[in-house]
Amino acid sequence: MAETTTDNASESLELQSRLSDPELRLAAPELSYEFRMSVQLNPKLAVGIVPSGGMRNWISFSGGTWAATWGSGTVLPGGQDSQVVDPQTFVVRMETAYLLKTDDDEPAYIEVRTRGFRTGPKDILEALQDASKADSINPSSYKFRLFATMETGDARYASKVNYGMWVGSGMRKGAQVIYDAYRVS
Repeated sequence: MAETTTDNASESLELQSRLSDPELRLAAPELSYEFRMSVQLNPKLAVGIVPSGGMRNWISFSGGTWAATWGSGTVLPGGQDSQVVDPQTFVVRMETAYLLKTDDDEPAYIEVRTRGFRTGPKDILEALQDASKADSINPSSYKFRLFATMETGDARYASKVNYGMWVGSGMRKGAQVIYDAYRVS
């Protein structure tokens, strides 16, 4: 591990020497855990092989729950996961859209959009395509990474979600997807 760290440091120094302003240092982003969402999936619909290079699947959501440092509530039914699966490797490129409803007496609605990838060994990724097998797969045996944005018109949540960005990890658990998201600041 120390050799890898040394290699990364050497590569970083070499890169710095090639930059137009090598002495300039910008602030590094920080991550803070902020959000978990659990979503129930409806059966996937195979759209077919598409020009973008794989099998297009369309998966709608039947609902779910979420909790964040700034609120909690339900994931409303009707969101969708549009994914393209590479037929050779089973790597998945996905884009999703969710609508959150807060638990407030007068609820707020928050749109969540994600983009990401699921990568790993071919046999693991292939098994994840089958909801009946997905529950038995250790989430550390593959990578499920995403980038998320949120938006609302509700003043109570606007300063917390609008213009924010999150990165996260996910896992497939049967007919359910679970995401943990970290605010980038």
